[in-house]
Amino acid sequence: MFEFEKLCREVEKLDPLTYSVLVAEKSADIIKGISYLTEDGLTGLTIYSGLILGAVVSDGKLAEEEFLLIKPMLDVALGEEVTLEDAQALLKYFKPESKEYKNFVDAVVDMFGEISDELKSDIVTVCLLICAVDGKVSFKERRWLKQLIK
Repeated sequence: MFEFEKLCREVEKLDPLTYSVLVAEKSADIIKGISYLTEDGLTGLTIYSGLILGAVVSDGKLAEEEFLLIKPMLDVALGEEVTLEDAQALLKYFKPESKEYKNFVDAVVDMFGEISDELKSDIVTVCLLICAVDGKVSFKERRWLKQLIK
């Protein structure tokens, strides 16, 4: 666990451009890597979008820095330009305490059993980057990330 805490502190120090570059570099590979798992009609982009939204709402709020980082993905996933207000309204329905959210996290953890360690690492890294983009990985965000790691 010490390594996880050390990693969180290191990622919190990155600049916003570095966050964007790292997320962009890993996103296409993650979407491609998880697309083959979908038997029920979900696409890799849908699963990835859920992971990103999970990272964003894990602390119960949407920081502007988080929004700016995920905005391009939201625009593509929703097929239209998304504002901060639109995203905040959307995330009201994706609350960490909701049954749907908990079911989604359980499904993601189950999915992790079927993917490579490298892909798992990329997914956790992107989620960590999103959690840390506002300069702090909160206790709630750390707890959410640890669910993905276990």
